[in-house]
Amino acid sequence: MIGVVEPVAVTPASSAARWTAFAYGVSIALILAHFVLGLPVQVSDSLGDILKLSASWSDLLSAQFTQQGFMRPFHWGSLKLVHDLSGGNYYVWYRGAHVLQVIVLVLLYLALVRPRTWTDAAVLPLGLGVLVGLHTFAGTVREAFPINLYLTVLICCFAAAVVVLGRYRWWNDVLLVTLFVVATLTLETGLLVWVIAVGGWMIGARGISRGGVVALVVLLAGYFYLRFGVLGVGSPGLAERSSGFGFGILEPSELVERFGTRPIVFYGYNVVTSALSVLLSEPTGGVFQVVRALRAGAVSPVMIVNLISSLGATLLIGRYIWTRRRQWQAGLTIRGGVHGATLERDDRLVLLFAAVLAANAVITFPYSKDVIMSPAGGFLAAAVFVAARHLLATAPSAAGTSTRWALVTVAAVLVASTWGLRAAGLHASLRVRAVAERLDWAYLDGNIAHGEVQIPRDARSMTVVRTLQDDALVRHPAPRPLNLPLGRLLGVED
Repeated sequence: MIGVVEPVAVTPASSAARWTAFAYGVSIALILAHFVLGLPVQVSDSLGDILKLSASWSDLLSAQFTQQGFMRPFHWGSLKLVHDLSGGNYYVWYRGAHVLQVIVLVLLYLALVRPRTWTDAAVLPLGLGVLVGLHTFAGTVREAFPINLYLTVLICCFAAAVVVLGRYRWWNDVLLVTLFVVATLTLETGLLVWVIAVGGWMIGARGISRGGVVALVVLLAGYFYLRFGVLGVGSPGLAERSSGFGFGILEPSELVERFGTRPIVFYGYNVVTSALSVLLSEPTGGVFQVVRALRAGAVSPVMIVNLISSLGATLLIGRYIWTRRRQWQAGLTIRGGVHGATLERDDRLVLLFAAVLAANAVITFPYSKDVIMSPAGGFLAAAVFVAARHLLATAPSAAGTSTRWALVTVAAVLVASTWGLRAAGLHASLRVRAVAERLDWAYLDGNIAHGEVQIPRDARSMTVVRTLQDDALVRHPAPRPLNLPLGRLLGVED
């Protein structure tokens, strides 16, 4: 019956299952890393930033505390560090850093979901499919800047969750404080480390002490005081950049004209649609692509795949929440000063997803961009793993009949298959992107001559440009494109 929580069959842990899951996760990371290595250092996202790195450390970092709307000294510090270590071998060092980020992220995902049984190993492909297949993740590997700051923050968020949900050790508080400082001074979404650490403690996770929570609260207050009170950095305004709204993109002047006297409407729209984007893959970037396509009678297969996969994942998590609601109600009640005493680790992980989703959506209020929601997307992948594991453990008895169990099986296969297609689509798009970005380098001289690309013309800058151009076109030419019969279904253009 619906609402009755069936006892969960405990599957014994297996060393072979753990190693199988680990091997699968590492293989996924290495395959993705291979496709990332196919990308050159980009003209659009990276060239301008690299040319700025000849400045001294003091000038480069001090500038990050005086610009309007953004305060990201740790990001620029990491760019400068890799730049100075590279000795001019920019492709190897910057792409190497990007590959390292991808591998670390997947390893942290494994540490977060902790696959220990053969059931876990069977569910892992779905979890990793959601992780790399969701549209919010694509920007962490397609763009570099030339080190992807969104991927840095996602790594910090996963690391914070692993620490908070684990056993307490004396160095946990120091590590969480360090992760908070690094993440918040890399990108504004780094504030989610605070949500994960303090939120985890509030629901009974004891990987952080009370003193650590107090330290993070003080640091959060200090961050806002420094940003808004002392430095006056503020937050991005309506005129900062274009953003999606409704069925199209509005330029900054259009945003000011439409929402200048009531920006709260635009900000509220961004918050709501960003959360929906993670749960339903619609809208994307603030634009209701599927609704627009339906009105035009031009719905593509990839839109259907995205909707089926995301709706299935959201319903799967919803089922888990429903079956665990009584434990949650008891666990979230304060009894004898103990928070979340009846909650299991999986419950806390799903609750953290809900907290990250809400907080991440709020942070997107200035403008919509899919990759900004990558932390929420990452925790969606963890929550889907938890929910799918629970489904496999309880569905046979809960279904009651072979017909119901067959329907559940068909639905599960359909959802898993669509996520597999989305993950494959990411890899295919990286190959297409590899060619497109090399075209940018091939036509760079003409674009510079026509004023379409603005760069300094001093000898040092031109040496850097020629080095990067040779990297992209000569030393590391474009890899062969994938021959995918399902290219259109995957949303990949040849």
